[in-house]
Amino acid sequence: MKNVLIYGDSNTWGYDITRYVPEADIFQRMTETERWPGIVRSLLGPEYNIIEDALNARTVALDDPYNPGRNGWKGLKTSLDVNAPLDLVVIQLGCNELKEFFNLSAGMIAFGVEKLVKECATSYWGYPAPKVLLIAPAPTHPDIGILRSGVRFGPNAYKKSLEFGKYYRQVAERRGCGFIDCAELNFEINTLDGLHYSKADHAKLAPVVAAKIREMLE
Repeated sequence: MKNVLIYGDSNTWGYDITRYVPEADIFQRMTETERWPGIVRSLLGPEYNIIEDALNARTVALDDPYNPGRNGWKGLKTSLDVNAPLDLVVIQLGCNELKEFFNLSAGMIAFGVEKLVKECATSYWGYPAPKVLLIAPAPTHPDIGILRSGVRFGPNAYKKSLEFGKYYRQVAERRGCGFIDCAELNFEINTLDGLHYSKADHAKLAPVVAAKIREMLE
């Protein structure tokens, strides 16, 4: 059996803007058959152990004072240790660093992602280090600055997100990772918050990831 860790944020967790709980002002999760890691699990079958480690508001490598305990770099060390042995780690992070108060360029966000890729080269408990599949997140909605997420992400998030593919690809090439650029999949991105993938977007991403996992592990 191949052990695959999928490490991400709300767009991996399956944040669903159609499941709103008004009294709590929160949105619930897509089902396993709707979110892309669950669909990947179904497509690959029982020979693959798909481990989901997805956390809403998870960053690449920064501490968010409004969402503590969500630093992806710190959390990855624990996840690699807990889930060893691993054959592959799939990483999709970066959107939360687009928040205006972080004031980071796409290039600097990718610099942080490279730290995560390097962390995956660590051997835990004597097992070989896993391969890495890096996914560049899809661009936000062009109007994110005036949508629900606008107060946090601001008017420049979209322009920065357009550069994810370029910089993440460079990281993947330097580090010998597999690579998927969500920008090439033409996601629709919801028009409520301008940030989260729709169910159709999850369904579009899943077979691409499943095929890449097979390519890298078979």
